Amino acid sequence: MKAQDVLTKAVRLALFAGASSAALTSTAVIAEEDKVERIEVTGSRIKRTDLEGSSPVTTIDASAIEKTSVLSASDLLRQSNLNSFGSFSERSGSSAQSQASINLRGAGDDRTLVLLNGKRMPGSPTLGGTAVNLNVIPTAAIERIEVLSDGASAVYGSDAIAGVVNIILKKDFEGLEVSATTSEPTKDGGEEWKAHVVGGMTGEKGNISFSLEHLNRDIIFQRDRWYSRATGHDSAKYNDTTGISIYARNFLDLTEGSFSPLAACDNPKMVGGGHVFDADDGDFVCGYDYTSEAADHAARSYTAGYVNGEYEISDEIIFQGQGLFARNETFGRYAPAAGWFKVGAGVVDVQNYDENGKYVNTTKNTNEGRVYYRFTDVGTRDTTTVDYSTDIQLALVGEHDDFGWDVTYHYALQEYNSFGSGYVHRPTVEKYVADGTFNFGPEGNSADVIADITHDTLKRDTMKFHSINAGVTFEAIELPGGMIGWYFGAEALQYDFLADVDAQTAAGDVIGSSGNGSSGDRNVVAAYMESVLPVTDELEVNFALRYDDYSDFGSATTPKLGLRYKVLDNVVVRASWGQGFRAPSLTDLYAADSFSADSATDYHYCNVVGTPANKCTSKQYDVTRKANANLEAEESDFYNVGIIWDITDNLSTKVEYYNLKIENAIQFISLDSLLEQERAVGYGNLKEGEIKRVGDDANGKILSAETPLVNGAGFDTAGIDFNISYTGLETSFGEFGIHYDQSYVLKYEEEEYFDGPVVDKVGRDGLPSLRITSTLDWSMDDHYASLVVKYIHGQYEHTVQGKNSGHLNSQTTMDFNYNYSADWNGRFSFGIRNLTNEDPVLDSNLDYNASLYNIYGRTYTMTYTQKF
Repeated sequence: MKAQDVLTKAVRLALFAGASSAALTSTAVIAEEDKVERIEVTGSRIKRTDLEGSSPVTTIDASAIEKTSVLSASDLLRQSNLNSFGSFSERSGSSAQSQASINLRGAGDDRTLVLLNGKRMPGSPTLGGTAVNLNVIPTAAIERIEVLSDGASAVYGSDAIAGVVNIILKKDFEGLEVSATTSEPTKDGGEEWKAHVVGGMTGEKGNISFSLEHLNRDIIFQRDRWYSRATGHDSAKYNDTTGISIYARNFLDLTEGSFSPLAACDNPKMVGGGHVFDADDGDFVCGYDYTSEAADHAARSYTAGYVNGEYEISDEIIFQGQGLFARNETFGRYAPAAGWFKVGAGVVDVQNYDENGKYVNTTKNTNEGRVYYRFTDVGTRDTTTVDYSTDIQLALVGEHDDFGWDVTYHYALQEYNSFGSGYVHRPTVEKYVADGTFNFGPEGNSADVIADITHDTLKRDTMKFHSINAGVTFEAIELPGGMIGWYFGAEALQYDFLADVDAQTAAGDVIGSSGNGSSGDRNVVAAYMESVLPVTDELEVNFALRYDDYSDFGSATTPKLGLRYKVLDNVVVRASWGQGFRAPSLTDLYAADSFSADSATDYHYCNVVGTPANKCTSKQYDVTRKANANLEAEESDFYNVGIIWDITDNLSTKVEYYNLKIENAIQFISLDSLLEQERAVGYGNLKEGEIKRVGDDANGKILSAETPLVNGAGFDTAGIDFNISYTGLETSFGEFGIHYDQSYVLKYEEEEYFDGPVVDKVGRDGLPSLRITSTLDWSMDDHYASLVVKYIHGQYEHTVQGKNSGHLNSQTTMDFNYNYSADWNGRFSFGIRNLTNEDPVLDSNLDYNASLYNIYGRTYTMTYTQKF
């Protein structure tokens, strides 16, 4: 569908909405003196007098960032209780090392819709075009963040299945604010500094606000933390090590299925200069310590500007405009490239060992096999990403008596570039192996050979987004509780997505690189309506309905119904139900096959060689990920029931129960899931995907796998959110307040593996049942301080055939912040993040869940802010 056709269709829908509303406005007459102030609340386009509607909305204001001393919106949101199972954060070495996201209810970051000032933000092209990269948001410009924690597809469309995060930036700002912050971790790496300017002015006809900020964060290497640097360099058995890879210089005999060290293991860059480990199944290998070179967190340099303004064209029409511009550069490092390639018999020198691990001799390989080789002479794989984000919104907002209207044009462009060095060109290596040029001996290769096989990678991801939306709002038809509020609207959205990689990477000819190119475009036209019915002074009913028509896969109609009942003057009960949907992303549908080195635990093979399940460790395997052009949309139901009780003027509490059920869930079948399915149905009988083992033997080692994208059965999750707050406790030592927030996951039921039995997975590794945040505030004269305590419940470490075992400890961390406001409009701030210097929760392999925990340790921050 052409862009002009989409816009024409949208205009027609908007005109129809306007005509429908005009027919009803004749009954809407309200005297000027009866008007009261109405506010916008996330989850509805109808302004209202009560902040607490039928859907739960959590508001995080700018002061919350100060209390935790974090310097970015992504760091703040990741700490939220509603981010139940954590979310993606910046990782070093990949093209996504600049990205960060939010994952409400553990439903997936692509099922959480992110808005900017109430308008949909397009997903990051690097994250597949669905999840939004929070690292493009300028923190200095944030006025507040509103988190709607129930489904909202009936209001906002696709992706709002688990909730909505609405990031509201400053406007109507007057004056000038200059601020600078520096942070100093007690552990190596991760130092930060940030500076920003916020300003604005107001005139008779309008106002303008702006901000400019810059942030720098240093890299953190794996060797900088005791738990991420390798262990067991002198161990006899490979399973007693961490951070050491068999992608060193080893040979896999494809006939016998056994590993042996190459003579090239006698190299100073291998562990111990050629130390040989017992691989526990009759094999022997040498290892490479990849933690000596690789980084965990990338260095980051971020610059963003934001401007917002409005101008009163007439007494009834206002022009609004805003622009956001960001540049985000990161640098990350992986260990030198590692890969495998086939060699014929008699090509490489192999070290032979007896069953006791004693060296016997060195011979040529007798059978065809694979060489697992670490290209240390090429150097580390270094990745630099440079991301550019542009977001422009232009709107006209009008009001005549009790009739309002708005038209908005939204344009967003995200250009993400990833430049990689230190990769290896597979065809050149294979050519040199075939003609005998490549030297597998300890002395390595000449500078000319290294130069020939070295390859630089390039990846460019682009998402262009256009939208036009228009709507009208009015009041018509009087009920005992007041006039019914209405909103009718329509919108057209256009997405153009391109993920492009260099030709050699696209052909699968680069060792150490992953991913592939893809492209697609999509047009969406939608019409929607909302209504707020004040049935009585105590009872309010909310209804929303939306219709979306997609150019590439179909349409969806989603309703939502909410009830709000004031039991007493200080007690409100509310409930909501809504259906939702999520369309397959453009990469879900059209991405080319891509290579990935996925980690998985092959419990079957461990059992074959006699390794106990609790000693069976995760290893990396070659996996090809495949998109699926036949995917269907996900569908969901979301229920929420809550009670709000203002016990006194100072004491209030909320309790919310939620239930989210998703069907037809779009998911990759992970290699772990394929292995579980294989154990149930037998080798070669997988319903989807494929596992290849040595010799095509059910008891052989894994050679490779294919993991497809499919519509799975989905999942069903439920939980309880609890909040209690007490403010205004006055003492001779100042005024105190306390806020306690708790999210408890009652269930998280999904398939044990693809097409397998449905089980409750709450409490497993990465799925904590409980998260708590408690804040103690204190103020006295020009001084105020806060202590934020965060708790993540413990989990099971292992799950084998549905049985949980092992224990991962709970974690409690504390953030402290102190502020002093000077007479000259200056403010001094001192903060300590992670006051007690807690490490992330570690498993028995000294690994941690990067979505739940961070590795910065105790960090001191200092800020000075001056207002003019």
